[in-house]
Amino acid sequence: MLYKICLLPFSYLFQTNCIFAIHLVSIVILTFLVMAVVKEIIVDSGTLYVWHITESLEELRASLQLSSTSQERLTKMKSENHQKAFLAVRQVLRQVNIADVDLCYDTNGKPSLCTGKHISISHSFDYAIVAISKKNIGVDVELIRDKIIRLSGKFCNERELALAPVSLEDKKEYLTEIWSVKEALFKMCNSRSLSFAQDMDVDVKQKQAKISQGDFKINMHYQTFRIEHYVFVVSY
Repeated sequence: MLYKICLLPFSYLFQTNCIFAIHLVSIVILTFLVMAVVKEIIVDSGTLYVWHITESLEELRASLQLSSTSQERLTKMKSENHQKAFLAVRQVLRQVNIADVDLCYDTNGKPSLCTGKHISISHSFDYAIVAISKKNIGVDVELIRDKIIRLSGKFCNERELALAPVSLEDKKEYLTEIWSVKEALFKMCNSRSLSFAQDMDVDVKQKQAKISQGDFKINMHYQTFRIEHYVFVVSY
């Protein structure tokens, strides 16, 4: 099923038996296709596609025409979860009429489309997310887990740590959002030299982030939403 969710300039909370509650800048328009649930979210100059991975490998592989490069990558993957996520991304592309051969990767692993549009990809356990835009865009999805607290010193700066909530559950969500935003920014900048803790700063309340590395400085906006215990982020 394909759910089309358009963002509107007011807060809205929508929930039915077949769609999870998403509290964003807003929601509403539904269409349907076969297979897994895909949530289509219109943001700025692009679109997000969220796939809930519930199928078997065989079901995800069905009807796909993989390039020789993709088939080779899939064969080398040892984790079934990674294989499913890889195929779920290709299913999303197929449903929006983008052939697998039109997706390529640079030497840093950043994906791009032969059409000239920008694309960003992420997956975590039961979900895969794809963003396609006329402008540079970054996405990330993360499952909220206890270990985020133990790792927070590796990717948060002092200001971000000082503003962390006291409540354990709120703190885990807060830190997961920061990590996810920085992952999305990292994908946008496509620079392996960026330090998450030193070069990036995230303002969770304002939904803004900035990167500062030497003479390179840039301010970004982002949006986030929850599905189950997952945090989804798109930056642009």
